[in-house]
Amino acid sequence: MPPLRKAPGERLNVYIDVDHTILLSTANELHLRPGTREAVARLKAAGHRVFIWSASGARHCLRVVELHGLSEWVDGCFDKDPSVEPPPDLIIDDDWYLVEKYGGFAVRPFRALDPDDDELLRVLDELASLGHL
Repeated sequence: MPPLRKAPGERLNVYIDVDHTILLSTANELHLRPGTREAVARLKAAGHRVFIWSASGARHCLRVVELHGLSEWVDGCFDKDPSVEPPPDLIIDDDWYLVEKYGGFAVRPFRALDPDDDELLRVLDELASLGHL
C-alpha cells in the first residue's frame, strides 16, 4: 500500500466496495463478508468517515447497507466515480487496479462462503499497525 496522505490520528475518508469485497450474491441471498460489521464499526469508532461505493450504483449500496444493518456506521453511499466528494483517502476493494489508483487495501475477492474469511480483519490489523485505529 502506498503511504497515506494523512498522518495517524487524522480522520480518513474510507471507501469500501460492495460486490466481491463485502458482498457475495447467490441465487437466493446476499451474503455479507465475515468481519464487515466489525470493520465498519471499528473504522467509525476510530473517528473515520466510512462510505460504501459500487459500480452498480448508490442505490445498490444503500440496499446492502440497510439490508445488513450497517447504517449506523456508514456516512454515505455512492456510485464509483473518480470525482466523488469527499475524495477517498483510502479504499478497500477486490480490484487491485483501483487500489493502486486510489491507495488502500486490496482484499481477496469474496466469491464463496468461508466462515474463516479474515480479509477485512487483516485490513484492520494493517491500519492499526500504521496508527490509524
